[in-house]
Amino acid sequence: METLHLLVHKNPVQEYSIDNACFADNKSYVIGSGKACNLVIDDPSVDVLHAIVARQDNKYYLADLDSGQGTRIGRIRLQPKQGYLLSHGTLIQVGNVIIEVEIITPALQQPSSAQVKMRSPFITTSGLRLDAIGLNKSSRPMFGTTLLNDISLSFLPREFVVIAGVSGGGKSTLMNALNGQRRAKGKVLIDGTDLYKNYNAFKNRIGYVPQDDIVHLDLTVSEALNYAVQLRLPFASTNLQQERVKEVIEQLQLTVQKNLPIARLSGGQRKRVSIGVELISHPSLFFLDEATTGLDPGTERQIMEVLRYVADAGSTVILITHATKNVALANLVVFLAKGGRLAYVGPPKLAFKYFQVQDFDAIYDKVERQRTPQQWENYFRVSPYYERFISERIEGLPPRSSIPSALKLSFMQQVSVLCRRNLAILLKNKMSLALMILGAPILGSLNFALWKSDLFSTKSGNAGQAISMLFVVVIMAVMSGSLATMSEIAKERPIYKRERSVGLEVAPYLASKLFVALILAIYQSAVLLWFMLAAVEIPGAATNITGMYFTLFLASFSSCVMGLIISAIAPNQSVAPLLILIALVLQIVFGGGIKATDHLDDNAKSFSQLMVSKYSFESLVSLSGLGTDVADDVCWQKSEYQRKSLPLAQIAQCKCYGKNVFTKCKFPGIGRFKRSSSLNNDFLKVNLLIQGILDGYESVFYTDVNENNFALIKLATAMIGIIFVVLLMKIN
Repeated sequence: METLHLLVHKNPVQEYSIDNACFADNKSYVIGSGKACNLVIDDPSVDVLHAIVARQDNKYYLADLDSGQGTRIGRIRLQPKQGYLLSHGTLIQVGNVIIEVEIITPALQQPSSAQVKMRSPFITTSGLRLDAIGLNKSSRPMFGTTLLNDISLSFLPREFVVIAGVSGGGKSTLMNALNGQRRAKGKVLIDGTDLYKNYNAFKNRIGYVPQDDIVHLDLTVSEALNYAVQLRLPFASTNLQQERVKEVIEQLQLTVQKNLPIARLSGGQRKRVSIGVELISHPSLFFLDEATTGLDPGTERQIMEVLRYVADAGSTVILITHATKNVALANLVVFLAKGGRLAYVGPPKLAFKYFQVQDFDAIYDKVERQRTPQQWENYFRVSPYYERFISERIEGLPPRSSIPSALKLSFMQQVSVLCRRNLAILLKNKMSLALMILGAPILGSLNFALWKSDLFSTKSGNAGQAISMLFVVVIMAVMSGSLATMSEIAKERPIYKRERSVGLEVAPYLASKLFVALILAIYQSAVLLWFMLAAVEIPGAATNITGMYFTLFLASFSSCVMGLIISAIAPNQSVAPLLILIALVLQIVFGGGIKATDHLDDNAKSFSQLMVSKYSFESLVSLSGLGTDVADDVCWQKSEYQRKSLPLAQIAQCKCYGKNVFTKCKFPGIGRFKRSSSLNNDFLKVNLLIQGILDGYESVFYTDVNENNFALIKLATAMIGIIFVVLLMKIN
């Protein structure tokens, strides 16, 4: 006759064998915290009389006694005083306590390898099977630390597998080898097909939740899942996409929070959203790296219940976790000793007997202290568990299945979704939005405080300050652009890596960032130009305003690209501002405004060719008309020695040399020199003024604006190429 066993997963695990005499004369087996109950559970979440088990027609039924915390089977909360049929392997939740049901036949009373086989978890044939054969990995090709040591595993469809182990056991390394993120030596097979050789074909069927949240905190739950479904299921109709989002929200019990920003959710709710992003595409293999770390016990249990439900719904779920309270919800536990050696693979309920401990936490200490990692590995290899859960499964490998077709997503479709998502995030992040919108006006308004409006005036201007003003405006464009984009990539690196691994291409991702940079540059350059012209009267603005705008636009856009480079190479978001600060100092020092590039040594001059500020500054000076008359003057085009020997007739033809300088030459500040009876002294003063400016910036006055703009476009293009390469490498 069958015997009912109840395993109460507390610390330590308690096992109760219920004799059929308990059910004689229509009696019931009472579960609760009261001392008069048949099964007493001392836990605050358990009522005095919480639930009962009854036997009828040789079957066992469970009923809740209208308890406060309720009784659940899986995710279903039982209606009070209604009987629910129990079967072998059922997991009951009484309050916060998990009880595992075992219905044992006489053949199962003797512990043996046969018992292990008979009590293996229920398996179905749907979904994907995962097999790993002889996985090895070291930290370095030669003389490196062993991370994985000849590991073979086999997970069947719909199994919920927990990977646990001591520190240094290689849990994350094993998971990344199994899901193809970071490959190891050996083979990983999905339904008999080599994953490593056909990763692109399977990547859309593999879900992966890393330790970091893979969601944008500024979006609401619904928005995050909507953008995810558009990227993960692009070929589904809009209605089907919306239905899938609704299903996932309900499945994860986030209906109440669906319109809340993710930043306002609790840690457990955020983790559920990360899980939801992966569930959106119905993954057949679902990997989670420490998804329960840092959560309170109640939230941890909820996450484990979600994963149990996901496995029951058809996915093979593999979870790394240090939490052990709810490990009984899993079908298998893989326990790793140090150095990536298998110490145990089997059902969690049998791990206590295998390790001869009373609770799961004690396994860690025992594996660390009782035997060496190699001894634990050898001990496991000769156990019936190795034969049942590894050898026999691998011997029964299915024939190679057909390789699914890799999904090829549209470039424009990805760009469209990513651009809309970027704009949505930007509009919701008030701080970033304020920086982008107010940065240029705040910087531009400084022109009113720093400069007089007549800087370019021939009568009262100042050529040196006019040049400084133009350089400062360029630096403003460089600052506002680079500061606005310095965190764009760094802030979402985990998200980018995950989306890249499921089909996101580098080009659409980069294009979406450049689209935002383009809009930003159009706005910032217009604002900076307006403030510059409003604060200072520039003679060349009337005819060259389009050229000035385009010059500032190129400066702003190129600096946005520079900010994206910093964001791409920065190890994290907090380092990006420091790198930007260094880049801005270089732009100031080598941009030509403080010290003319002609006066730099050869190495510094070559380095200045890489500066965005250099090209923009030179073009802006040329377009302002500041030194046009001097640059066009044939006398000033000659050397000082040649000018002294010029005939009077030729000097008379020069606007800015000789006596014409006071009447025909337009150069800032000439009028400040009062003409005296000694014309030679007057001419000398003016010549010294012009010569002083020419000594530093003569080549700038002869700048070919078109050539400079083309050089800046080439520089921006090269920087975009660098970002592309960096982003391409970030997936590895």
